[in-house]
Amino acid sequence: MECKDIKGILIQYSLGDLGQVEKVGVEKHLEECNECRLYLSQSNELWNLLDTWEEVEPDDNFISQFWDQASIDETKYKPGFLSQLRNFKLNWTLAGAMASIFLVSIITFAVFSPDTTNTLFTSADEQDELILIELDNALSRETADVLSIYGPWDNTLDVNGNGGMN
Repeated sequence: MECKDIKGILIQYSLGDLGQVEKVGVEKHLEECNECRLYLSQSNELWNLLDTWEEVEPDDNFISQFWDQASIDETKYKPGFLSQLRNFKLNWTLAGAMASIFLVSIITFAVFSPDTTNTLFTSADEQDELILIELDNALSRETADVLSIYGPWDNTLDVNGNGGMN
């Protein structure tokens, strides 16, 4: 038998739970192997030490005393004014971060917003606008149906802004 096999069955050997053939094999190996002999003696010492261990029994009212103490501690450490003071540093950090984000967004919108003050609206643009309003008022459902023979008719202008006319 090899050492790993012996170490796997040494507890059964110590308890006397092995058959005669296995018992003889273990004893023969133990006579030849100092390492397994040492392992057996150390495991026997450990089991003997565990046999002398006395269990600690808690009092009958241990559980009720534990929960009483836990409820006292819970009321003692409820969040209040002092715990908010401990988190004061975190609150200032959060406020600073929010102020920074607000400032950056204001600057971003101020820099990248379109400037409509220099928009040039000429009299030709005004005339075109009036024509479009007049055309929109003149169009009725029947007119749109008549114009459908030229393709899909929707109320949008072409990209060049002149109603698709070149």
